[in-house]
Parts: sequence; C-alpha cells; structure tokens
Amino acid sequence: MSRERIDLSQDDIPRAWYNILPDLPESLPSYKDVESGKEIRRLPNTFTKTASELEFSEKRWNKIPEKVLEAYKNFGRPLPLIRARRLERFLKTPARIYFKCENLPPGGTFKTNASLPQAYWAMKEGYKRTVFGGTATTRTKLIHAFTARVFGLTPTIFMTRADCEQNRDQVIFLREMFGADLLESPSNRTETGRRLLKENPNHPGSSDIIGMEVEEETRQSEDGVSIISSDLNSNLLTQTVIGLEVKKQLELIDEKPDVLVASVGSGSNFYGLTAPFMKERLTRLKDLKFLAVESETSAKLTKGEYKYVPLEWMPGLLVKTYEFGWETHPPPIKGIGIQTKCAAPLLSFLRHLGIVDTAVYPKDERFVFDTARIFLQTEGRLLAPESAYPIRAVMDEAIEAKRKGEEKVIVVCVSGTLYLDFDEKERYTSLAI
Repeated sequence: MSRERIDLSQDDIPRAWYNILPDLPESLPSYKDVESGKEIRRLPNTFTKTASELEFSEKRWNKIPEKVLEAYKNFGRPLPLIRARRLERFLKTPARIYFKCENLPPGGTFKTNASLPQAYWAMKEGYKRTVFGGTATTRTKLIHAFTARVFGLTPTIFMTRADCEQNRDQVIFLREMFGADLLESPSNRTETGRRLLKENPNHPGSSDIIGMEVEEETRQSEDGVSIISSDLNSNLLTQTVIGLEVKKQLELIDEKPDVLVASVGSGSNFYGLTAPFMKERLTRLKDLKFLAVESETSAKLTKGEYKYVPLEWMPGLLVKTYEFGWETHPPPIKGIGIQTKCAAPLLSFLRHLGIVDTAVYPKDERFVFDTARIFLQTEGRLLAPESAYPIRAVMDEAIEAKRKGEEKVIVVCVSGTLYLDFDEKERYTSLAI
C-alpha cells in the first residue's frame, strides 16, 4: 500500500512504554560505588523515586500516566511518518525511505518525550522545582523549562558564565518568558560555586562544574529534583513512544523495515526508535539493521572503549559505557548535540552485544550543509545539524541499494529542526530589557 504520510489517530497513541531489559540475553551491568566498588541498581536520591524504580526494572511494559498521555496528545502525538518520495527520486533509488517527524513537538525536538514524564514525576512526588544543567547550543533547556511549567513547577537551570555572557538574549528569554530560575555557573548558590568564584571571580564555568552544582543543589534542597535529558534507562524508556508509533504506522501500510537509522549523542533518540524492533531481532534473529550515526569527533560506539567511568551527572557512581577519549576539548562542530564523550549505558550494552551497527562522518561537516540543502529542496524541511547526520546515512544506504538493485525499506528519525528566525525572539527580549 502506497501512502505519502502515515498518521495515527489519538486513540492509537501508545499506552505503555517498552522496557527491553527483561528481553536481553544478559543482565545490564549495574552501576558501582566509586569507593567500595559495590554494585548499585538504582539512582541517587537527587532524582525522582519513579526514575530510580524504573532504572533497572524488569517490567516489560510500563503504563504511561494519563496526565502524560494528555500532554503528549496536546503537543502533537502521535507524530506522522512520511514517505520521502522526492528524496527517493533525487537519489534514483529503489529503496523506500520514511522519516519519523520527531521535530514537530514544542521546541522542535524529540526531548519533549522524556522531559514531560520527568516533570510529571517531580510534580507527583511533591517537588516544586526541576533542576537542570543546560548549554547555549542546545534546545533542551528550553524544553525542560517548558515542561516544568506544564506541571506547575519552576525550572532551575544552570548555564556556564561564558554561555550566559555570549548569549544574553537566551538568559533574558528564559528568565522573562519561562520565569526560569537561571543561575550562571559557577554560582553563589552552591559551595562548589562559591569556592570557585573565590579563586576566580570571572570563572567561565564548564559542564563538569554544572554537573557538580546541579547535584549539590538538589542534594541540599527539599523542593528541587534533578532532571537529565538522556543517558538514564528511565529516559530511554520514555523515548520508546517513537518506535512504538512507527511500528503501528508501518503495519498500516504493510511495510517491514530493513534499516532503522538515527543519530547518537548519548543515544535516547536512537534507542527510542529502535528498541521496540529489537525484541524481534533478539528472539527471532530477524535480519534487521540498527544504524547509529556518529561524528568522528565523538565516535564512542565505533572507536570508544567499553569500561566503567565516572559521569558528572551521577557523582560517586561509575557506569559501564563506551567512552571516547578526548585529550583536549574536541573541535567544534555544528551537530553539537551528538558530540558527547560517552553513550548511554543501555545503548552501550546493546552495542557490546553486537546488536547495533554504526556509521561515522567527518568533522569538517561539509556533508551537513549538502545533506540539509538536498533535504530542504526535496522534502521542504530544514534539518537541525544533528538530523542531517542520519539523513546522510540514509542517503548512503539508499545509494548502496541502488547499486545492488535492492528494494530496501529505510526508516530514519528526524530528531530536531531549525526555524527560520526572523528576529522574533529578539523582539520579545528587547521588550523585557
């Protein structure tokens, strides 16, 4: 059956998230205490109890709370799956290409899928604030600010002083439009920040310092709880709404995927698309390719080492993950959202088991511009650089299918978009000054 756009009704929205842990052939490695080496299968108490309970849960299906379902629906779910027929014609390929529109929720990013449940859990457990570490180069801080407000919470956001000084419009926008409790890190709010400011009043800050301040802020306060955009099993779980919808959409048109593609930073976008299809691969040995797309500047799943490492967002614990060694700061790239040192522990484990394949693209990123230009001219959508990476991989797979004369079905997740910003945000921030 040929359809250009496959939509589900709101009655078809998934009612439960899928947890792959009970279907794995081996147990996911536990976290470990840094000092004692003791295995730990929960989160620190700086996170919600719900997230901690879900982290190593063996429950295969986890019901989506009604309030979260309502929010998913209000903000656009289920999201469409679209046949990229004009791209197919441009490539002259026999492959059939479908892209999942995870760029359509508020803020133009798939991160809404995980931030809504986190804010809901915080509200249900009696917290008044969510505490998050953001950067000027991602939309995630905007999404967490928005979803906190959805459930009546105040968003507390730590950003480096350097980011704040270089992006005053973002600071003003977050404070004035979202009412965010935005702190320039190092801050006077925490002992860590005060100590660093005493040493250097103009300290520019860093992501590691933000992690320490978020942890200290939530550990010492009764009304705030840590929120994180990826990495945790509980976050990856909530992203499976993506793949569950895709499964239903493909069934409606009698299609079965041969390749599932998404970019990987920590990996929640990729996992959300692929996990619901992995059970079939695990139990029936179906020939299905899961292609994780990386930058050569942070190719942890391709070139990294699988080992226990400390992470700034969970001080005191070690997690087993693929880590990409950086001797110095990595070269700046446009697809900054996928430039992470480590992948999520669960995704790393799936790679370790041999279930996940990878593709790596060069740091000069010329292909990002070329890919985004082709996709804009064929499909009319302006991709975020992070989404140009997997579309490039899709194009390469489609060209290979052409070479071999194969009618391959390729599904890709478009995780983020760019908006043509005609100074609208500046108009608001200028009013607030």
